[in-house]
Amino acid sequence: MSESRGDLALAASLRLLAPLVDMLLSEGITYSHFSQALKQVFLEAAASALEDRDARVNDSKISLLSGVHRKDVREWRNAGHPITPVKTLSLAMKVFTSWVSDPAYRDKRGQPKVLVRAGKRGSFEDLVTSISTDVHPRAVLEELIRLGVVVTESEGKDTSSTLLRLCKTAFVPQGGYGEMLQVLADNIGDHIAAAARNVEGRDPPVLEQAIFADGLTADSAGALAALARKQWDSTFRVFVREAIALSKRDKGRADADQRIRLGSYFFHDSMKTKP
Repeated sequence: MSESRGDLALAASLRLLAPLVDMLLSEGITYSHFSQALKQVFLEAAASALEDRDARVNDSKISLLSGVHRKDVREWRNAGHPITPVKTLSLAMKVFTSWVSDPAYRDKRGQPKVLVRAGKRGSFEDLVTSISTDVHPRAVLEELIRLGVVVTESEGKDTSSTLLRLCKTAFVPQGGYGEMLQVLADNIGDHIAAAARNVEGRDPPVLEQAIFADGLTADSAGALAALARKQWDSTFRVFVREAIALSKRDKGRADADQRIRLGSYFFHDSMKTKP
């Protein structure tokens, strides 16, 4: 018998889950823990799908669509579980992105400037408040230092004259396991959503492509890894600069309800390992 679309989709999903399960097992998460947690994901997705169809949302329809028993659906809805909202970039990540890409915060060589903490135009506080005034710049700085993204270049006579330097070119928090998992979930979640949209045949298709090569030596793989990072650095600067400009232009518009994510990844491993 030929496999159905559902069978093929399930097989592809299991392959996607394999590296995720490896990570879960390393953290002591068993099948029973995961399957129980997965139930909520099915419930949220089913309720969201019904809302998208402008259909009446009730226990029976959610149970039928998700396959979760009505008793569990009723308990979940009575507990008032909301649909998980789409997460946006943290303020710390936004500050980092502007620091490494905005021409106002880059030197003549195109590198992120060392910033004075406060005071004059172009200071760290000026950078933070240009993005948001909801959080005090001191709290943002403490978070960036905690994540190992910013270091103190030199202490001033008072804290406002302290010089601050970025010690990373990519937002990869050190020692922030929760933050790293959030980055993983946000990036991979949108990557899968883009691929799924194309599989569903929505028009126009979104950008979701990759390059594959095998039969390489470790040195050759390393050379390609360096090339990929160099190309991404160039793309990152151009794209973020344009995104910042458009974001400022669209700020306050009633129809400014869209979000985007552009990502890049490079992976290499032995051909002897499982695919």
